[in-house]
Amino acid sequence: MIGLRLAGLVAMGAGLAGCDSKPNNDAASVMQTVPVVVNSAPPENVAAPVSPPKNLKNNRFPVSRETLAPPKAPPVKAQPQPDYRAIGTEPFWAVTVRGTVATLERPDQGAVQFAVARAREKRTIRYVGDGFAMTISQGPCSDGMSDALWSDRVAVAFADGVLKGCGGERDTGDSPPG
Repeated sequence: MIGLRLAGLVAMGAGLAGCDSKPNNDAASVMQTVPVVVNSAPPENVAAPVSPPKNLKNNRFPVSRETLAPPKAPPVKAQPQPDYRAIGTEPFWAVTVRGTVATLERPDQGAVQFAVARAREKRTIRYVGDGFAMTISQGPCSDGMSDALWSDRVAVAFADGVLKGCGGERDTGDSPPG
């Protein structure tokens, strides 16, 4: 084996010995062949071929219903229903109460959250917190923009003033006569 490698190196050296700085492109020198020795030993750093798994049937991997089924999407957490929602127009605003947090939203301002406590009086419900008070009175209310009627009249007092609007259940008038 070593002899073949050595013979290849000698042959290459002999072929290069005739080289000079001027190229020789005549037909005889171009057609001249140089013997090449191919190493028949496998390379040392190549992994051996991997045999297929023994449990394949008809050269196919085993398939189960779980493998074929599309991946299940994580369950979507439904946003909890607010405890109370009120809206107003001119200017537009909305207040959403969830638990002990009231969130005031206005298009021209960022949302502002207030910690609130709920207090029930004879005919009203109040959500009161530091710098925030929302009073809800039972009775029909029109939002002034649609034909819908709301179950409650709402007044929201906070640092920028008082906003008036509607809240509670919305009746769009689509229900059949009872």
